[in-house]
Amino acid sequence: MDHDRDELEAAATRLEAHSDYRVQRRLPDDPRSDEAGPVFRRGLYVDVETTGIDAGRERIIELAMVLFGYDAEGRITGVEARFDQLEDPGRPIPPEIVELTGIRDEDVRGRRIDEGEVLELVSRADLVVAHNAGFDRAFLEKRIGVFAEQPWACSAQDVPWRYEGMESRKLEFLAYRSGVFYDGHRAIADCLAGVYVLARPLPRSGVTAMTKLLEAARRRDVLFRAVGAPFSTKDALKARGYRWRPDAKVWWKQVPEADAEAERAWLAADVYGGKTGRATEAVVTAYERYSPRGS
Repeated sequence: MDHDRDELEAAATRLEAHSDYRVQRRLPDDPRSDEAGPVFRRGLYVDVETTGIDAGRERIIELAMVLFGYDAEGRITGVEARFDQLEDPGRPIPPEIVELTGIRDEDVRGRRIDEGEVLELVSRADLVVAHNAGFDRAFLEKRIGVFAEQPWACSAQDVPWRYEGMESRKLEFLAYRSGVFYDGHRAIADCLAGVYVLARPLPRSGVTAMTKLLEAARRRDVLFRAVGAPFSTKDALKARGYRWRPDAKVWWKQVPEADAEAERAWLAADVYGGKTGRATEAVVTAYERYSPRGS
């Protein structure tokens, strides 16, 4: 079997050397970067499958986590632990979710996530990572409170994929462009794919995606809430990247701390301009970023 694998790998290497071919390998069980040094810190890559998209009403049906090490240069040293458990949401799983995930009511019946195991893994991590951190964090903060106390980063938003020549931030596409494929839409596979993508050197900068993610995680942002903004300015706010939060009835936006003064000036001139209302500000770090509490 090993002999056959060696022959197949040799054939794949020959194909890769030709510009007319691109080779896809199966996602490895233990993704890591080339020439990684000793473990410096640890990340916890998480992914949830849920009954829907609204964290206020829907429930988690699967939680997967992969604990991985990284060195001082942001290179992945390997997988140290993995976790994958199902949970009964207490109501039927919608048909579209069954079709998407393959998780059926009978798979989750009577199952519950072991919070003790979750806490043990979280306690070993310096940073929690997800590919859609705003989605996963909202569900996990609600279900297991310790996730509200952790610094978070997003492998979709915190890596400059467009600059690096990637046309999409979708995880399956990034994995494909990184030369691997994997089966199904299950949380543990997505976690391993996410770690693999973070372990790869980026096409333009040459550093790993994890290095760029760590740079973004260390950044300080300022959250602006355009409290009392006149209705007539809604189009200008939207065009500048502000988002509407219906429950608070406010437009909001996060900008890097270095850009905060320019944002204050724009709000004063283009939104308020002598009218009533004022913007509020709050500093945002990885501890607040992507949390539903952070906007």
